[in-house]
Amino acid sequence: MPRRTLQKWFPHPERFKHHPSLKRFGKGLHEPGIWHLNRRSVARAFAIGLFVAMLPIPFQMLVAALLAICLTANLPISVALVWVTNPATMPLIFYGSYWVGANLLGGTVISFEVLQGKGLLKKLVFDLYGPMLLGGVFIGSLLSITGYWAMSGIYHWQVRSNRRRRDRNRHLRRGLWRNKNTEDTQE
Repeated sequence: MPRRTLQKWFPHPERFKHHPSLKRFGKGLHEPGIWHLNRRSVARAFAIGLFVAMLPIPFQMLVAALLAICLTANLPISVALVWVTNPATMPLIFYGSYWVGANLLGGTVISFEVLQGKGLLKKLVFDLYGPMLLGGVFIGSLLSITGYWAMSGIYHWQVRSNRRRRDRNRHLRRGLWRNKNTEDTQE
């Protein structure tokens, strides 16, 4: 991971630890694991952020922050990933969640064009919320599992590539590295 680059962008933990409105979180903000960039905390943060982003609930950032503190995930990443559902993507994501939830429940799916009709959405909001929440939990679960394993895989891939690069540089410094092109021409 580009750890140094990300740490430059992240806010300093001391700024949050002494903020007057955040003191109610107590010692949770003093936990070093929620500020570190390592495989486990970043993978957990992706799982939390993607799961909460798919839920059709208010205060998604607060829910992601509380889960990150409880599960010792990277706090800034988990809160930032909630913005996958922003005002531009929210209609499509929530309609997709509704569609998946309605199909899981075996109900009829109301088309997106019908939902855009004036006043109809207000009447159906309570009928739509159950399937939308179920679909959001289902999609969020799939995305969180995928995000967790993808971030763990990327981390392991990067560790292996960095190790190969260090080994190659070490061998080059010692004069032990063989170039396949020169071996082929000498034979």
